[in-house]
Amino acid sequence: MTLRLADVLADPELSLRLADGDPAALNQTVRWCAVTELADPRPFLSGGELILTTGLSQLDEAAQRQFVARVADGRAVGLGFGIGLTHDRIPAATLAEARGHRLPVLEIPYSTPFIAVDRFVADRVLEEQYGRFADLLDEHDTLARALLSGRGLGALIGSLHQILGAPAMVVDVYGRVLATAPASAAWPVEQILFAARNGHAGDTPMAVPVSVEDSVVAYLCCRRPRRSADVLPYAVSLVGLELARRQAELAGKRRLAGQVLEDLVRGTIGGAEAERRLSPFGIRPADEHALLVATAGSRGDLRRRLVASPPMSGATTAVLEDCLIAVLEPGHSARAAALLLQDYLSRYGSDVRVGIGGWYAGMTGLRWSYYEAHEAMNRGPCINDREQMSLSGLLVASEDVPLRDLAHELLRPLRDFDAAHAGSLVATLRAYLDADGSVAAVATRLIVHRNTVRYRLEQIERLTGRSLARTADRVQLWLALSASDLLR
Repeated sequence: MTLRLADVLADPELSLRLADGDPAALNQTVRWCAVTELADPRPFLSGGELILTTGLSQLDEAAQRQFVARVADGRAVGLGFGIGLTHDRIPAATLAEARGHRLPVLEIPYSTPFIAVDRFVADRVLEEQYGRFADLLDEHDTLARALLSGRGLGALIGSLHQILGAPAMVVDVYGRVLATAPASAAWPVEQILFAARNGHAGDTPMAVPVSVEDSVVAYLCCRRPRRSADVLPYAVSLVGLELARRQAELAGKRRLAGQVLEDLVRGTIGGAEAERRLSPFGIRPADEHALLVATAGSRGDLRRRLVASPPMSGATTAVLEDCLIAVLEPGHSARAAALLLQDYLSRYGSDVRVGIGGWYAGMTGLRWSYYEAHEAMNRGPCINDREQMSLSGLLVASEDVPLRDLAHELLRPLRDFDAAHAGSLVATLRAYLDADGSVAAVATRLIVHRNTVRYRLEQIERLTGRSLARTADRVQLWLALSASDLLR
């Protein structure tokens, strides 16, 4: 129980008397005792003290009033004045000044040593602290048992709500509510996330970040608790422990789903086998699904970060190489899901690329949507929608076809020449194929003479051993440039 000034006054062994003060002020909490004869004790006060003095340095009215004013300025809760030493009774100026500052004054008789008052306050304060420590251990035990009950995060937040006497909620970084208690608690999630990232303000609930492996994955939200606020750090650690367990479970599922999708995309398993292995993830062949493929330029271990990323509502997520794949369930917005992925991956690099595939049914549809999304992702940063898939695009996107290696070998003589002579053979070849073989258009685009273009084309044919007059050779060179762009 909190020690009040009234409790000190009421102890019969101390024999204290209220010399002046409003009885309502006796309900103030006493944090400690401070014995002083200094004219200005403020540098040594932190607030909440009961000041004990004999008035040794307060020999005139001015000093008496100044001392009381300074004690009140130091946020003391009361003044205990010992009589029978320097003063036979409490000076009138002391009482008058204390009355003006609403500072209760207790008379301490000569027979009561200051050490007795000090010991009484210290014993009661320490008793309160030990009691709070015991209560805190009980609260920790309650939260731990709730988490270990098998009922998960909901049971933990329910117990926290009972302990705090205030609503509590866990929100992940996507703004998804993971648990709330009571169930009727409804806070604007967008405002909570904004306050969590920019500082608590106004009437918005406080949001304490929850980290797993040094990354914030959620926020524990609650109003300023009426009691037991000391339990919040332990609650945050338990929430982090539960989310880490979920994250590990999700990471295992993602690796498994990624392996199945990789086998499906590369054609190492048939449709029936893919259906059987994907059914535990809720991917049914009769439903239409769309795939998102996303990645980011990261200096760290991107694959580990992707595996540990938060789950997405309405999607089965998997990790394939350095890409996060989301298989969207029917009825969910691909654009909204792509924005979520972009927002999350932006934490790990600026070069965030998200590709959106089309909606298709069946296992063949999953493969087709993956290739569309993969090709869209490689068109550049930000979010890219699918384009109509072509046979050449499918060849470039497929990892089973060694097109990139062949492209490197085919274009290597041109790149070596450009590097050695500061040439522009690769750029000329690209412009020539884009212009459908028009020398005039290439000359205009590159701002060179037509004869210069013709000379460069002759060099390209000589170095590559391909003829730009043959359709088959043109296709090979165009595919090589496309594959080279994808690799870059």
